[in-house]
Amino acid sequence: MTRPFSSGIHLEGADKQQGYFSATRSATWGFLMALPLLILYEFGIVWANSGRQDFIRISSESILKNIIYGLGLTHELIIFGIVIVIGVITVIWERKKRITFKLRFPSMIIIESAIYAVVLAYFVSGLTQLIMSPLMASQSVETPDLFLKLVLSLGAGIYEELLFRVLIVGGLFFVMWKAFPQSRILMYSIAAIIGALSFSFVHHLGSYGDPWALDVFLFRAIFGLVFNIVFLIRGFAVVAWTHALYDVMVVTGFFSLLR
Repeated sequence: MTRPFSSGIHLEGADKQQGYFSATRSATWGFLMALPLLILYEFGIVWANSGRQDFIRISSESILKNIIYGLGLTHELIIFGIVIVIGVITVIWERKKRITFKLRFPSMIIIESAIYAVVLAYFVSGLTQLIMSPLMASQSVETPDLFLKLVLSLGAGIYEELLFRVLIVGGLFFVMWKAFPQSRILMYSIAAIIGALSFSFVHHLGSYGDPWALDVFLFRAIFGLVFNIVFLIRGFAVVAWTHALYDVMVVTGFFSLLR
């Protein structure tokens, strides 16, 4: 039997382990699974933009950085550093929960997220009664560079979920729930709707944003609501990878192949 880490994260064989679903919806696993997306995006976006006159990034990252820059913190990698610090604090904070760590969990999260990406894409398309190729902000960039699109897809998974699911939906819910503690479900529903509308609206902003179209706005708003449900039930790790893999499937033409 392998002994558990002193940090409280357990290896296989440790006593009283959490199951896969319970463990992987924790903030600790959210941080661990966000790290690969964050690192691949930060290094990839610099590489993909080398030689370009206009430096293309995820719009959600720009929003977050503008907020942080307003506080006087102007280093280019400031968000990366903040995520690392918050993640380490989270892992330490959740030690008492004795989060289970198994080597097969990352691959299981990715497989689960890939399944959600496919199922949700067809579910939302059917719900909005649209015959279209679902486009996220990262795919609306007019560039033939597939590598850049793939990098932006990874960035969407981490930064859009961080901004809209964690900060906007989570933040609004916390504030409203404190004001109306007896209406927890209603407060989360309101926060989820506001977050979904914001999520869809931001994709039409800026020079690389999509032209306004009601069907596209509605599609993304419903997808935002679905992502909120995934976040609530399965946590940040799964929703971030679901979003990233969905975008990757779009830019690589995966859904066209399924047709």
